[in-house]
Amino acid sequence: MKYKYLILVLIPILMFLSSCIQNSFEEPPEVTIPVGEALTIGDLRQMYIDSILTGPYITYKFTNDYSVYAVVTMDDKSGNIYKSAFIQDNTGAVNLHMQASGGLYLGDSIRLNLNGCILGDYEGMLQIDSVHVEKNIRKIATHMFRTPKLLTIPQINTGLYQAQLIQLEDVQFIESDLGKTFADGENLLTENRTLEDCNGNQLIVRTSGYSSFASEQIPEGKGEIIGILSQHRDEWQLYIRKMDEVNMDGLRCGEYIAILEENFDNVVQGADIVLTDWTNFGSILWKGVNNGYDTMARVGGSGENTSWLITPEFSIEEHPNLKLSFITRAMNLNQSSLKVYISSDFTSGSNPEDATWTEFTNVIIASSANNTNSGDIDLSDYSGNVHIAFKYNCSATGSGSYFLDNVLVFTD
Repeated sequence: MKYKYLILVLIPILMFLSSCIQNSFEEPPEVTIPVGEALTIGDLRQMYIDSILTGPYITYKFTNDYSVYAVVTMDDKSGNIYKSAFIQDNTGAVNLHMQASGGLYLGDSIRLNLNGCILGDYEGMLQIDSVHVEKNIRKIATHMFRTPKLLTIPQINTGLYQAQLIQLEDVQFIESDLGKTFADGENLLTENRTLEDCNGNQLIVRTSGYSSFASEQIPEGKGEIIGILSQHRDEWQLYIRKMDEVNMDGLRCGEYIAILEENFDNVVQGADIVLTDWTNFGSILWKGVNNGYDTMARVGGSGENTSWLITPEFSIEEHPNLKLSFITRAMNLNQSSLKVYISSDFTSGSNPEDATWTEFTNVIIASSANNTNSGDIDLSDYSGNVHIAFKYNCSATGSGSYFLDNVLVFTD
C-alpha cells in the first residue's frame, strides 16, 4: 500500500515536470551587418593618402558604416601568414589584420563593413586593422578565385601592385639559396629567399617557419611562381600561398640544350669547309680561317659571287621552343651582303637554288670587324625537318668578307 501511495504521488509530479521541458530550441539571433556607403579598395588607398600621408593622423578609424566588396586572395590556412588575410577588387588590394585567426578562406567573396576598423600601414604595407569576422564580414559566395596579374620584377618595383595577387615567369632562386629550404620549419623561424630573372633583377620571397611548406626544398630550376606581393619598408616581398603555385623545373638562365652546335674549331686555315652533313656551295666557297685566337668560317672576294653554307637537317617538332643564334664579323663591305634563310624542302648536298627558302628579317648581321651577336631567333613559327642557310651575295663591282662562328640551334 505504501508503494502504491508513493506512485500515485510521483505520477502527477513527473507529468508537471515533463510539461516544463521545451521540445524546440531557440536559434541564436542573426547578426545584421549594415551596408552603408560602398567603397572600393582604390577609395581606401586614396583615403589613406588624404587622411594619413598628407594629414595629421597616424591612422584613420571608421565610426560609420562603409562597405567594401572584394575577394579573399590569401588566407592564413597554410600558416604562412597569421591572423591575417588579403582581399582584392578591380581597383586594388589590401591586407586585413584580424582579431582572431581563421574564418576567411581563399576565394571567399565578401562584404566588409568598416565600422570600428582602423585604416593604417605597417612598415609601408596598407592594412585594415581590428577586423572581426563575425561582426564585420558577410560572405556572399565561395570559390570566386581571382586570376593573378602577370608581372615582371621591374614592374613590381614601380610600386603599383601592393598586396595584389601576381605571377612571375622565367625566374629562378639565386644560386646561394639552392640546397636550402623555404624557411626553418624545425625551429619555426621565418626566412627570406631571393628570386631573380635572367637580367639579374631580384625579389625577396618571405616564408614563415610555421607555414606548411617551410621545410620544402628550394627548386633548382627556372619557371613560374604565384603569390601575394607584400611590402616591408622599401623592400618588396612575395608570400607564397601553396606549393603547387611554384613550378620551377626548367633550365636555369644561361643553360640550354643544343640541337645543333658548330664552332668551326676543326676547320683548316685557308681550306674549303667540309663538315659532316653541312653543304658548302657556290661560285666561291666558305673557307676556314684562324685569326690567332679563334677559328671561324669565312666567305668573301670581289666581283659577282654567290655562296651558300647550309646546316645539317633538324626537326622542329621534336624540339619545341627552338631558337637560332650565331656570331658574325665583316670587313671591307661594298655592295655585298649576308642573309639567313630557312627551308623545309632542301636536300643536303643538292643545289640550294632548287629549294624554297624563307628569309629571317629579324637577324642582326655585322657591318664591321667587331663580333656581332645575331640575337635569339625564334623558330617556333616553322615546322617539319628544316635547314638553315647563310647566303653571301656580291655584285659585279662589289667586294667584302663575312666571318661566321658559334652557330647554335637550341632550346632553353
